[in-house]
Amino acid sequence: VFLEMFCLLIRADGKIDSEEVEFLKSIAKRYNVPNDAVAKIIKNANSINCQTEARKINNRSHALELLRELCMLANIDDDLHDFELDLLIQISRAMNIEDEKLILINRLVLDTIILEKTTNIVMEK
Repeated sequence: VFLEMFCLLIRADGKIDSEEVEFLKSIAKRYNVPNDAVAKIIKNANSINCQTEARKINNRSHALELLRELCMLANIDDDLHDFELDLLIQISRAMNIEDEKLILINRLVLDTIILEKTTNIVMEK
């Protein structure tokens, strides 16, 4: 379900950036999902109903983790599109996560990205 949500989000803005593909590959590797399974999910992304799939996640901790990863992916190209935001809201609501919590998670992700960039500058990386 996580990978399906990631694929939907990647395709939400109509373009697929290299950073998004790398993120998807790293997530698939982390969860030991074979490349052919990922390719199949990407190929069938248009037939995925995000709300139906998101409702399968009934563990709040897992839902929050999914939202954090989705926010990271949505912001990875430094451009959060309205389509991506709408999808995040739909997924969040389908998992019964409050809008305020989604806002906090996204703020945490943005702060994390800023901290990482600042660290790289200070440490001359």
